[in-house]
Amino acid sequence: MKPTGNAAAPACHACGSPDVALVGRKPGEFLRREFEFYRCHSCTLLFVEPFSGFEIYNEAYYRGQGPDPFVDYEAEYNDWRTTDRGLEFDDFGQIVTAFFAEFPPARAIEWLDFGCGAGGFLKYLREQGNISRQAVNLSGHDVGTYAERLQKSAGFRILDLAALEREPAGRYDVISLIEVIEHLPEPAPVIALVSRLLKPGGLLLLTTGNLAGPVARRQGIHYRYCVPEIHVSLFNPESLTLLYRRHGLEPRRVRYRGTVKFKVVKSLRHRPVLLALARLALSFPPAVWLVDWLYGVSAMPCAVKRAV
Repeated sequence: MKPTGNAAAPACHACGSPDVALVGRKPGEFLRREFEFYRCHSCTLLFVEPFSGFEIYNEAYYRGQGPDPFVDYEAEYNDWRTTDRGLEFDDFGQIVTAFFAEFPPARAIEWLDFGCGAGGFLKYLREQGNISRQAVNLSGHDVGTYAERLQKSAGFRILDLAALEREPAGRYDVISLIEVIEHLPEPAPVIALVSRLLKPGGLLLLTTGNLAGPVARRQGIHYRYCVPEIHVSLFNPESLTLLYRRHGLEPRRVRYRGTVKFKVVKSLRHRPVLLALARLALSFPPAVWLVDWLYGVSAMPCAVKRAV
């Protein structure tokens, strides 16, 4: 379908270009209404209209009773070890350790987990104690009851958006943005903020679904990741790279293993027989490689802040 040319058509949510095309419509999986999917011809982002609003992220959502049945924030908050999140947490820790082996930190590592959710990753990092033999000073950003609990009961430094915007430029060595950007109706301001807060040479550790992987290309907007109530900015390596570079970040490729496994086992949490079979299959590296290729997990780059 060619660009709409309609004055009422939305501009791209990432780059602001009016050169967009309506590629299809489908009903929500939780909200029984129709959503429209647009593709930007300038940056290739796929985005959703209308935005459902952040009200959908309520207590029911965090119990897995909303549009994403695979979340389990309460279990993660109580003890992340009872979940499979450790698979991807180990991945992230190894990526950052390898990064600082190349660029050794001079002092304690300042780390911001943007969209820290129930705090499983913050707790994992706290228990690690150090990265590359350096202490890690942890901060988190999120809103809602879990953010309050992490601050008051678990003693983490949790910042709301206003406080985060007051943080000095170049404060953080690492910022993690794990499965967050797809939930943002306007991702560019967040990447701009992240870039401002990163030190020159600092690492942005970002994960999100890949809409250019073989499975996603075949299924189009019917790909399971395209949940229009919550996944409203849908990236591919090209669109993510363009967004990075507009904001002073350079893409950096990484290789995931535990993260690939986690994406599979998370989706089978309510299907114990298939889950057991998947765990067995994923114990073989070729199976992990195949899943990684089919879904394009490792094809989605992280980024490094350009040195001044």
